[in-house]
Amino acid sequence: MNRHTSIAAILTLLGALHAVAQEDSPTFDIFPGEKVFPMFTADALAHGMSIGRVTNNSEWIGSIGAALPLVQANVWGRSWQLGASATAFNRIIKTPGHITVYTIDYKVDFPLDLRLRSLALRVALGHVSSHFADDGIEILDEQSISYVRDYVTFAAAYDIPLLAGYVYAGADWNYHFEPTTEPWILQIGGEGANLKLNGWARLFAAFDVKFRQNLSWGTTQSYEAGIRFFVKQRYALRLAYTFRTGFEERGQFYDQKESVHLVSLFIDF
Repeated sequence: MNRHTSIAAILTLLGALHAVAQEDSPTFDIFPGEKVFPMFTADALAHGMSIGRVTNNSEWIGSIGAALPLVQANVWGRSWQLGASATAFNRIIKTPGHITVYTIDYKVDFPLDLRLRSLALRVALGHVSSHFADDGIEILDEQSISYVRDYVTFAAAYDIPLLAGYVYAGADWNYHFEPTTEPWILQIGGEGANLKLNGWARLFAAFDVKFRQNLSWGTTQSYEAGIRFFVKQRYALRLAYTFRTGFEERGQFYDQKESVHLVSLFIDF
């Protein structure tokens, strides 16, 4: 090996080492464009904005809120993301010239997510509280209860390219839970069949099932199918039909069962 060949080999090696060092250098991003943990699409308490018509009665279900990634750190091929989420959920009766709100539920979460290639992990602090609105107390003639959950969430999601989607499983450990004491709510779900109709619309299907320890492991189930429009990074419009059955998500009716058919429009954040 002559002198020029040796110099060329050394320069090539230094260039390769520099490239590796650049790839492994930590990077930080404020308000990243994409989330590293997928959304629980069919979950009745998923964060976001929506309005839905209950087809088997005169009610509407609405939500207003968002789940936003705040800071992302990329270290050694792993993406860590800290976020904040808050949403208010309302059950509404629409009459000519008037809207009556009779239940209001609030949910707040602060998730820390980790992406490992096809696997995403989450730990989060959260709070849920559920209330009757003044109109609800008058209309239903109900006595309100104190329904509050302060919890830690543990969850994992795994991408399934064959289904163009993912599955997830998780658990809420409620360290403060009124009016019950059994702490666990387990959850499974997923989304798939993201079939493109054209450049701006695709079909999807999703499901979500929760198992509630305080109700002898009774379930809350949600099944959804529809069209997602104008997908841009984490933003999209979603038009969907949803069937929900089992124990209520509304805390004021937590031990009652309900089955509803919904046609809803969502704004995904």
